[in-house]
Formats: sequence, C-alpha cells, structure tokens
Amino acid sequence: MTPDPASWSREELLAALAERDAVIAALMAEVEQLKRRVGMDSSNSSMPPGSDGPAARAKRAKKPKKRSPRPRGGQPGHDGHALAWRTDPDQVAVLSPPSCAGCGHALAGLRGKVGARVQVFDTPPVKLRVTEYRMLKVACPACRRTTRAATPTGLAGPCCYGPNVRAATALLACAGHMSISRAADLMGVLLDAPVSTGFTGGLVKRVASRLAGFETALKNALRAAPVLHHDETPARVAGDDDDRLLYVYTARADRLLWFGAADNRGHDALDGFEILPGYPGTLVRDDYAGYAKYDKDLAAVQLCCAHLLRSLRGIGELDPDGSRVQRCWTEPVMSALTDAKAAIAKARADGATALDPDLLDGLRARYDQAVAWGIATNTHRDWPSGRHPGYTLARRLQTRAAQVWRFSVDFAVPFTNNPCEQPQRMVKLQMKIGGCWRSVRTAARYCLIDGYLRFLASSRRSARDDLFFHVCHVG
Repeated sequence: MTPDPASWSREELLAALAERDAVIAALMAEVEQLKRRVGMDSSNSSMPPGSDGPAARAKRAKKPKKRSPRPRGGQPGHDGHALAWRTDPDQVAVLSPPSCAGCGHALAGLRGKVGARVQVFDTPPVKLRVTEYRMLKVACPACRRTTRAATPTGLAGPCCYGPNVRAATALLACAGHMSISRAADLMGVLLDAPVSTGFTGGLVKRVASRLAGFETALKNALRAAPVLHHDETPARVAGDDDDRLLYVYTARADRLLWFGAADNRGHDALDGFEILPGYPGTLVRDDYAGYAKYDKDLAAVQLCCAHLLRSLRGIGELDPDGSRVQRCWTEPVMSALTDAKAAIAKARADGATALDPDLLDGLRARYDQAVAWGIATNTHRDWPSGRHPGYTLARRLQTRAAQVWRFSVDFAVPFTNNPCEQPQRMVKLQMKIGGCWRSVRTAARYCLIDGYLRFLASSRRSARDDLFFHVCHVG
C-alpha cells in the first residue's frame, strides 16, 4: 500500500518535494531539448535545406526578401544570346497572297516585292540512317593470301548504334538529371533511337572507366592548390545494396571541382580519395570531427562561418518568449563576424591586401568578449544530456577562434564553404528525380562524370564532343 502523505514526517515531505522538483526540472529541460530539435532547420543548424519540413518552409516564406537594387533581366553591357539573323539561310520559302485583301481579285502568279521576312530555326525530322559497311576480302596476286578490310573503330556485332546515338544517350544519362531508364525512353521518343537501359547503363560505365586519368590529374591539381574546400552530404542508395545512406563528397579549389561517393563518412573514405592526406595548404571546412585528423599537415583551417552563424541563430532561438539570455551573446558574435566580412569586402574594393590592425583588434575584442559571456552564462545551466548547447558552442568558438577568423588575416581565404556546398545542389536534384542510386558504385560513376562535365563547362569546352570521344571510339 502507498503510504498516506498525511502521516509523513516533515523530513519525508521535504525529501518528496525535493524529488518532485528534480523530476520537474529534468522534464522541463527535456522539453526544451525536444523543442530545440523540432525547431531545427537549415536556417539555424547545419541541416540541409532539402530536409526542411512544411513549418520551416513557411517560416522562410514569411521572411522578407532582400530586394536587389538592379532591375530584372539582362544588365547594361551584357551580351545577349538571342537568335542572330543569317544572311545565308539554308532554305528560302517565298509566300504570295492568294487574293487581294480589298476587292478579292486573284493574285496568284503575279510578281511582287518582299514586304516582310521571318527566319525560323528548327531541326529537321530525326530519322535513323542505317549505314552498312561491307568489308571486302581481296586476294593478293603475289602470294595468293586473302586479306579482309578492318571493321571501323567503335563498331561491333552485326548491328550496333553509331557514335552520334552513343554520345547523345550518354549525355542524357550523365547530364540530363534523369534515371537510366528515362534517358533510354527519351532517346526512343525524340531521336527515333529505341535504346535499352542496359545499353545506356553500359555507356555510363564506359565513360567513367575512361576518366580515370582525368580524375588522377584533377586530384593532383587540387592537392597543389593553396586553398581547398571540402564537404560531404548524405544521399540514398537502394536495391542491390539494401536501403541505406551513402555520402557524396566534394572538393573544390577555384574552378577545379571534384565529386566522389562512398558508403561511409569516416577516415576510410577520406583517406581513400587521396586528396586530404598530406595536403599542405589551407582547408576550408565545417566542424565535422572527421576532418581534424588532417589538421597537423595543414598550413591553416578556416571553419565555415555560414555554419557558425546558423548555429548561433539556433542557440538564440532557445530563449523563452521575451528573454534575451542567449541572444545577449549570440547576436554580438554574429555581428562581429558579419562586420568583419563587410570590412574585408570594402578593403578589397579599395585595393588593400589586409585589414587595418586597429579595426581587426576591435572586431576580435567584440567577438572574444561576447563568447566569454556565452561561456559564463551557460556554464551551470541545466540540460538533459551533458552540457548546455550554448556552452558547447561558445567553448568551441573560443578554443577555435584562430580557425574562425582565418579569413580576416588572409584575404585569399573565403568567409564560408559555400563554393563547395553549392555544387551539391545538383546531386540533391539528381536524387530527387531518380529517388536513389542502385549502388554506391553507380553513384561514384555519376559523381566522376558530373565533375568532368563541370570541368568542361568551366573551360568552355563542348560536353557533347568530349562524351562523343569517350564513348564512340570503343567497341
């Protein structure tokens, strides 16, 4: 039987009240933690925008958009890309009015002069053209040996598709943001070439296998760059590998961009890519612990300040209604970082290569003071699991201040890791359209070819011509 509280002694009542208060405090802290988790999105954490739910998207829609001072459309001095009039059209069609618009008299066959001209650019109807190669056998009059003509390069079997169909199919499958089966279907509908999914997948495999030398050269160039960006994002793989996650990795230096895929987010993958081990330059990254292993060989590290600003914004949102316990330190830290970014932009515009020392010292003092206040504010604050997240973030900002502020002492180092994160949007787009990859192997092929096509675009080379080379000269 439960004891009757009326029979408890004063000490027992006090102990029961203390136990109840402890339970209430723990539950309230747990509620705050759960509210924080529910409220986390891409605006206040490192979560990707694709993971945002309806509430986060609605919050983003309500946020006032910044209006650009520039008008919409092409800006003054921008070269237009409209169709250009041709003086030598491929075909001229002369149209004559059949009758007079006034009295209706017939005008057919009468001479006239040109009253208006319109040029139409269009493709002719696509129809497969079948070419039969007949390799003759010729007997030598001297030795009587019979020699047969060689089969043209890239042709195999009694029937096969030619280089143009191969190149178009490969380009659709590799750069069209569609699945292998949809690329094959589109070839049949638009180009009168009903290719199979096996044929299309084989072309992708063939292109990837021929890009091994390119990938090696690209990695060597990235390792030689003074500033390197690196990031990773999760994706899905299903089918023969079962439903699970894979990770798409990105490395970038200026216009050089590399993609890779692996089934883990650990050192096995990072070491296997052979980019970060021994890299001696400045690495721009987020604060994922897996990267810390390579810091000993680096000249410097720049933590992505965009990630830090989102984390600070998330901590500020932990304040109860009307309270500014967290914002009293998160907002000054954010202000110091964004003011430093603006000051560097102005210094660059003025032709300077470094910030004024007094200005930089003032910005750092604001940052250090606010971070110290964040530590003091949250040192003894309750949290269900370990330290309060405000303390954890403030402590990290203090101990890694040199990595946070590297951009302010080296103008070659950017404020954020956005140059490496932005290209991953195309990976997310591919995943949304296709649903998932069938294996890590096929994802790695996609990453390799996508990186190659981006390289071609940055160097203004034709993707079609290069894919033509990679797929049409192999039997």
